[in-house]
Amino acid sequence: MTNFSNSHIQHSLTTGFKSSLFPLYESIAEESSAVEPNGAELSSITPIGINIYCPLQRVDDYEHLICQEVTLRRSLYKRHQPVASVWWLGSPLQQFSPEAITELCFRLSSHFIHHQEGSTRGMAVTPMELNKNNLALIKGLNFNAIQLNIDASIASCDRSLSNIETALQMLADYKSFDLSCVIKLSDQTHPDFIDRLFNLLKNSHCTHIEVLSQKNGPESLQDRFTSQNQLARINAYFDDCGWRVCGNNSFFAPSHPIARLPKRAKLEATPWGYLAKPIPLWLSFGVAALSLRADNYQYNTPSSEQYVSMLGDRTSPVQNHFCLPAKNKTNFQLIQQFLCQHAITSIDPSLHRQLSALIPKEWLQSEANSLALNSEGIVNLSTICDKLLGVLPA
Repeated sequence: MTNFSNSHIQHSLTTGFKSSLFPLYESIAEESSAVEPNGAELSSITPIGINIYCPLQRVDDYEHLICQEVTLRRSLYKRHQPVASVWWLGSPLQQFSPEAITELCFRLSSHFIHHQEGSTRGMAVTPMELNKNNLALIKGLNFNAIQLNIDASIASCDRSLSNIETALQMLADYKSFDLSCVIKLSDQTHPDFIDRLFNLLKNSHCTHIEVLSQKNGPESLQDRFTSQNQLARINAYFDDCGWRVCGNNSFFAPSHPIARLPKRAKLEATPWGYLAKPIPLWLSFGVAALSLRADNYQYNTPSSEQYVSMLGDRTSPVQNHFCLPAKNKTNFQLIQQFLCQHAITSIDPSLHRQLSALIPKEWLQSEANSLALNSEGIVNLSTICDKLLGVLPA
């Protein structure tokens, strides 16, 4: 799971909300009225998203703790609001028994009973967890989306793909899940393995692949150069396949709804991926859960011990509140456009000059009313976002 415990996120080669946009937010006091829900947010027609955050380490009685938090935060939503998205993130099949998953699904249904037509109900899993019993459980509880998390951070050229092949075959037998994959890479991932893995996924019914290449500590120039070349190869691979890219690491097959949208259609980069239809209210429950309401983010404590203690005292487990200050809103919109469309259109001449001065010219295609990234600019998009985190000069 993504840790949002502070806004100073380490620079990463791959883009995403955490590294590219979240540093623009500032911490605000918990008592601030800015985080209070407004009338429109709580209207019965406002769609909401729901996330259950599941840490890998087991937390005793976690399903009942989730229900306690839902009850504690009951005032934030109306029971009949349409639910557009429900995701179980992190390690749900490690955190919960099949019985606990079933119980929690039914108990959540008593709180959120109006599901929007075409809504998503998804679960994050690993290839090793996709056995027949777990798939039958997931299907039986009406899940319709799977996020397959693949750790390829250490992978030799001849590393076996058998576990992934078996998982994909079992999913194909059901023919009813929207499949996305999140792949963790590093400079120790062999290019031949990446090619074999992508070919396997492309020939399955997977329609969205996100690659992550992040470091937890200092990185040598040689390692960074290797990772940069790796990212360039990946972007070239999906470009040749005709997949659409958002950011520099999120790829959508031609059959995916986002890929079918016009290039200039409005998309939004969020902590939960790229969305074509923004959801104004996200309610997230559990350890390290990130919620959104009234345009502000609330982050639950990442400590399981503190989470248990706070709920035991009937206290909200929210640890931090974050808002986007007015001074950063222009930068936020610029980064959003670069992430989603790889271009900024209809910009005034002064802003055009400022951006041209910030971004190396070999990464840009400059036209009269737009500033677009070329293939090299897309690969270096995280660096561009990093430059745009500061206030633009007057």
